[in-house]
Amino acid sequence: MKRIQVVDWLRGAAILIMLFFHSSYYWENLPSRNQMNQILSNPIAGLTLLLAKAAGIFAVISGMSNSLSMYNRASSGKSKPVHIILGSFFTGLWVILIGKIQVGIFNHTMIGDLQNPYPEGPLQYTLIIGSMQTGELQLPNVFTLVYRTSALFIIGLSIICTGLVIGLLCIKEGYKKVNRNLIIMGILATTIVLITQPMKKLLRPIWYDAYLNNKHVKGALYSILIGDIYPFFPFVGYALYGGMFGIAFSQNISHKRVVAIGTSSGLAYLISGSVLLGIYGHPDINEVNQTLPNQWSFLQIGALILLCTGLYRVHYTSEENRIRKIFQSKFVRRFGLVTLTIFVFEPLLGNSIKILILDKIFPNWSSYGYLSFIYGSVLILLWFVILKLWEKAKFIGTLEWLNGKVTSFITRRDASRLNIIRNLYGDAIDSESEITIHHKAEIAKSND
Repeated sequence: MKRIQVVDWLRGAAILIMLFFHSSYYWENLPSRNQMNQILSNPIAGLTLLLAKAAGIFAVISGMSNSLSMYNRASSGKSKPVHIILGSFFTGLWVILIGKIQVGIFNHTMIGDLQNPYPEGPLQYTLIIGSMQTGELQLPNVFTLVYRTSALFIIGLSIICTGLVIGLLCIKEGYKKVNRNLIIMGILATTIVLITQPMKKLLRPIWYDAYLNNKHVKGALYSILIGDIYPFFPFVGYALYGGMFGIAFSQNISHKRVVAIGTSSGLAYLISGSVLLGIYGHPDINEVNQTLPNQWSFLQIGALILLCTGLYRVHYTSEENRIRKIFQSKFVRRFGLVTLTIFVFEPLLGNSIKILILDKIFPNWSSYGYLSFIYGSVLILLWFVILKLWEKAKFIGTLEWLNGKVTSFITRRDASRLNIIRNLYGDAIDSESEITIHHKAEIAKSND
């Protein structure tokens, strides 16, 4: 099946947005709790924070891309349902492991814990970044290692859950029952999103008690469901919505049908979220790292469903118009094809330059928020240069390259589909202006 470029574009756009908003981690003179709550009363500031918390897009993308691949393998007979379930389980665990290593060793220094939340809680250091910042050895504490998760955690969990659902749906040639499968996934996704708030009220006190009483095994299990940052609720629901688009791509479902259902569903969530936001307003800044409240969750998933619907429509547009060419952008898709590498090493690169160079030349520059965001924008350009140079080495050594080796071993499948060069330039193989002869040879070799 021809590679779906809009999915790579969406992943690249998401990581670029993340890089920009992660500029805030370099801002060292944060407003107090009361000041932040006052700032949030401004609609533009509230919308900005909502966008900054929109990492649910990675769950949607994970569900979409993995469901597309899984459903293709099932419907073509290349993989049995049990292989899909087991392969997604071990692949998801691998991604979660990478996320846990990153959170403990070289993630950004976070603020707050369960007892004293953001923005006035204690600093949560990681091994390398924390030691660089303080000049002393900093070992990650229990809260960081056990109770805090990252976007990679929900991506891994999304892979596991979408693999389980699709594997079960495909038993006894169930992949042929496309309408049934979409309905079941839609019901599951909607249920998870809608019961998030009740589950938070029910389970968070138990989780909090486990943390206070050092019951860390119990706390770790509840962290999966309703823990800070990226828990099961509501983000696996997001992933299943993405999985529905993945099935639609796999089966070439009529774009008119997808647009009709996606637009109505997305608008329903947006309207509901807007009404709830008008009634309850933004949550207190102390709650910013907690499981998303309904007003934020509905607005996010509504906007993401509409975005995916628009991209689906663009993918099936036959005309080579300007809009479609935007989503063929190699600048954006290049970022999208090495998202894992950028996500994991972004804190290390940004903090190394800041601590070892900028802080020595321009002391206190990071006290100014606008300079931090300028720095974040410069880092995006630096990543572009790094990726262009890495491209000449065929991206060997990236986590995507490593991931291809690991998943190939786990699933016993050829990893050529993860060839980044071919995926980036495959549609322009005959254009000297788009790709070097060396890259052509690599693509041809990977296609053999």
